[in-house]
Amino acid sequence: MHDDESGFISNINAKKEIAWKKLYRSYYPALCNYASRMIQDEVLVEDIVQECLIKLWDTPVTFSSIRGLTGWLYQAVYTRSLNTIRDKARTNKLRQDLWDSVQGEPTEEDAVDSAIEEEILHKFRTIITQLSPQQQEIMKMSMNGMKVKEIAETLNVSENAIKMQKKRAYSAIREELGECWSILLVTSFPNLF
Repeated sequence: MHDDESGFISNINAKKEIAWKKLYRSYYPALCNYASRMIQDEVLVEDIVQECLIKLWDTPVTFSSIRGLTGWLYQAVYTRSLNTIRDKARTNKLRQDLWDSVQGEPTEEDAVDSAIEEEILHKFRTIITQLSPQQQEIMKMSMNGMKVKEIAETLNVSENAIKMQKKRAYSAIREELGECWSILLVTSFPNLF
């Protein structure tokens, strides 16, 4: 192993900022290109790569070579891309199933389901008003289909700050809604992710 490669890997393993800047400059474009072969949404691709780099920063895994680091990054992007494709397919199927059920003759069960969904939505709106003003604004932008990068640019804050605020908001909402949270996401707010 060359001294330069050895020093770079040592600095990555030690989570030194200078190495992470070099890592970002060296790998980010190539990883985005790789992910875009699977997903044709540039903003989503950038989110996937950024999440993988953040995951690398947060994980205790260490590397003995650039080859190992490169393999880990490409595998993480590949896995996250496939998960994103799978999640989008599930959401689309649930939307289609919901649409198909709405197209039939309304039944008493449909009326009960609609009442329950409306109650969940009402509770959700109430919870949103209890979040911090910044979290409220971020959630509204997310529900309107804005991606993390767009929200960060609009609010003039870092994308990591937006992700952290969304995570805190989701946690508060999930705590209040319990199991209803996942149903609400899929049926009413698929743009949140």
